Amino acid sequence: MAIIYSYPLQSTAVGDDIITGTKSDAVVTSKNPTVCWRISTLKNYTLTELAGKPKYDDNAAALAGGLAAGDIYQTTGAGAAPLNAAGILMVVQ
Repeated sequence: MAIIYSYPLQSTAVGDDIITGTKSDAVVTSKNPTVCWRISTLKNYTLTELAGKPKYDDNAAALAGGLAAGDIYQTTGAGAAPLNAAGILMVVQ
């Protein structure tokens, strides 16, 4: 098996390029838990996941709204600077 980090680096990714990884729910005893995703598919999935995150003004509002440390939310734009821009992805502290 080749040493992955020895492969040449690519500076530009395009939608038809493929990312290889392991499914988190793969059975440990599986002979081949490795899977591939097209970048365009991963991009669509990521954008859908991130766009669906709840919106809060800041960390305090996210905690008051029921999120726990480690949860992800996006800003509403109504928070104090620097959180006065809508759509900033934040991790609850």
